Amino acid sequence: MSVVAAPAKTSRLFAAGPFGERVEKARNRVAGLLRQTFEPVAERAETEGLFPRDALTRLGAAGLFQERWDGADGVDPYGDPGLGVIIAEESGRLGHASLSVGLSLHCETVLSILTRFGDTPLLAAYRAEALEGRLVGCLGASEPAGGSDLNGVRTVARRTPGGWRVTGEKKYLSLGLVCDVALLLCRLDEGSGPVAGRLGLLAVPASGLTPRKRLSKAGTAALDTTWMVVDTEVADEALVGRPGGGLLVATWGLNHERLSIAAQAVGGAARAIALATAHLQRREQFGKPLIEQQALRLRLAELSSRLVALRYAVYAAAQGVPVPGACGTREIAALKTTAARFVEEVMSECLHLFGGPGYLEDETPMARMWRDSRLARLGGGTDEMMWELVAGGLVPDHAAYDESVDLG
Repeated sequence: MSVVAAPAKTSRLFAAGPFGERVEKARNRVAGLLRQTFEPVAERAETEGLFPRDALTRLGAAGLFQERWDGADGVDPYGDPGLGVIIAEESGRLGHASLSVGLSLHCETVLSILTRFGDTPLLAAYRAEALEGRLVGCLGASEPAGGSDLNGVRTVARRTPGGWRVTGEKKYLSLGLVCDVALLLCRLDEGSGPVAGRLGLLAVPASGLTPRKRLSKAGTAALDTTWMVVDTEVADEALVGRPGGGLLVATWGLNHERLSIAAQAVGGAARAIALATAHLQRREQFGKPLIEQQALRLRLAELSSRLVALRYAVYAAAQGVPVPGACGTREIAALKTTAARFVEEVMSECLHLFGGPGYLEDETPMARMWRDSRLARLGGGTDEMMWELVAGGLVPDHAAYDESVDLG
């Protein structure tokens, strides 16, 4: 996979650092907007198994997406990464991973792609509507046989006189039932012999998607995920980026999604630790609050210490660095998989600290939060895929080895 530079431009919000009055004011505003938007619909969405797309409409109408992606002088291909991680962190802090992931797919994955590569009138129109929340987008890459191997894509886009005929299947299309447009990774057949190895990303209207199977997942029930069949024709200007650049374009969006996942993990872990701390302070056993049991409070202290390190790392990635490319695909992959594995551990430990009630769905949110956290290690790329990206950048120090190692 090509290494694509990820958001590395200095965040406007973090221009004076990721802390301080200005950042906290923005955080409180974002947190309040997300609570007002998501909390009234969260339970219904879980029951129905359908993402509440009206919530994205309300967030768009409030100007949240516009603020995230438009700069002072108009369209900014980087937007404000600092605001992006604050949105992700505060959505994660709500404790409804279904909703925070769905928000991220639209706000970070799709809008990052349309902002950077949407250079046709059709794509520009899609972007404008997506910023306003009137259009919901999703990304379709994985297929029934391919999984994480994006080079194994079998969905085909064949040249036609007016554009492209897209046929194939996408298995894990989250937001597929509520989207208006899906960005689909396809194998390009440009009419010159066998289907070449080139990939393209095409914007396909929802009318071209037919559900084959609605997938029942172990968690994140409110994030509808569907196995879709696609068979439709789209205009030539539906191609996002250059022919053959599909993997690069998709990776650009996935970089934003992965950084968002890391920030969601920060927010979700913070909520779980705060809930567990409150429980240990209120719950009395053997004549005293559980927090007075050294083994329990030190367990929380250790998790909280690691959370501090993760939060600073996420903020540093969003804040940007002066060396171009210093925060790219490999660095964000490392951050994403570390955060995903950490938040799963936090949820498990905090559920355990609640004891029996932590396992009861009708008494605490811990069982749902624990179950939902597992998606972070799969969505946006599995642990193994992330580690392979990191492994590709490993640099040996042969000089130090020669100086300090003597195997006889």
